[in-house]
Amino acid sequence: MGWESLPADLAAVVAGRISGHADYIRFRAVCSAWRSATAGRPDHLPRQLPFLLLPGKTFTFRSPSENRSYFIPFPTGAHCQILGSSHGWLFLMGPTTNLWLLNPFARSMISLPPVVEMPNLFELVTPSDVEKYRAAMDRRGNRPTLGFWKYLVHKGKLCWDKSSSSGLWVVVAFPKSGLALYRPGDKTWSHAGRYWRFADAELHNGQLYAITLGGILSTIDVSSSSFNETVLVSSPPFPNSQNLSFHLVSSKDLLLVVRTLSGRTTTGLEVFKLNSGELGWTPVTKLSTEVVFLGGGSSAAVPAMGLEGFEGNCVWFIEEGGEEEEEEEEELMCYGLESGEINRAGFGEGERMIGCWPSSAWVIPCLW
Repeated sequence: MGWESLPADLAAVVAGRISGHADYIRFRAVCSAWRSATAGRPDHLPRQLPFLLLPGKTFTFRSPSENRSYFIPFPTGAHCQILGSSHGWLFLMGPTTNLWLLNPFARSMISLPPVVEMPNLFELVTPSDVEKYRAAMDRRGNRPTLGFWKYLVHKGKLCWDKSSSSGLWVVVAFPKSGLALYRPGDKTWSHAGRYWRFADAELHNGQLYAITLGGILSTIDVSSSSFNETVLVSSPPFPNSQNLSFHLVSSKDLLLVVRTLSGRTTTGLEVFKLNSGELGWTPVTKLSTEVVFLGGGSSAAVPAMGLEGFEGNCVWFIEEGGEEEEEEEEELMCYGLESGEINRAGFGEGERMIGCWPSSAWVIPCLW
């Protein structure tokens, strides 16, 4: 009796007891009978520990917990840029003005309106700014055209509130002026956020929160065509917002993680939670049993229970080093809220990743 002879109902029961995304994919790959008997978009799998996506001509996913890598062919060609990653979906640009969301695990793709259709795209951009950035692209060996658009839109992400009954989601892109929003059924991008420059946005409890580079926090009503904006916090929880990077994280509370930078080196890290009663930020000294994975494109809070080698109450992030842009190094770092210390953790294989541009991104496996 071959594997394909296993009754379909029994195969489905076995698949329902699998708790890892990689093991679930392997199970469905055994034969066509097992694949037909199991769901392509299972709802029983828990949130997984993020992988590190290392840029290149293939998807190289580094699993820090397993100390191994997985390779997935790149279906859209090598000449594209990863502008962000969230909920297992990559926000990709290239090779010219094309934009799309790609789930490399589910092999699913959602086409987005091209970047040239974003409102106010050229606001706050000077010709000298563009030429300087294009010159940097040429030194790195990247395509100048792609570098030009990457300069105008530095980040993009899928904001998805899985806790809502409607499965609310919105795609947020970050040009140099305001935000560009795209919802299911929209034909083009919409503008929101006035003419501010934004650092991050996140869906939390059905509300889209956005924070500017100056630390102003507001909500944007994505359920209406007018995208009404309400300022919640007009000043950050610190006197000076220079040399800081802001990251919003949806957990039990809405978290704000602030990195203090000296050049490209992280010299400090603080965590705050939104105090909805007083509409301000409250310092956080304990994340309970959660681990926060901090990324330039998106960040995530994951329960630490069962994650070997990852203790709770910590923030993991990628440190970009190197004095020159073409000589980048990346290191895996860990910040402990209890100790207040930042320590180098290493990637496992070689411990440092050299020449990874754009920078690595955290990707939480998702099969839907």
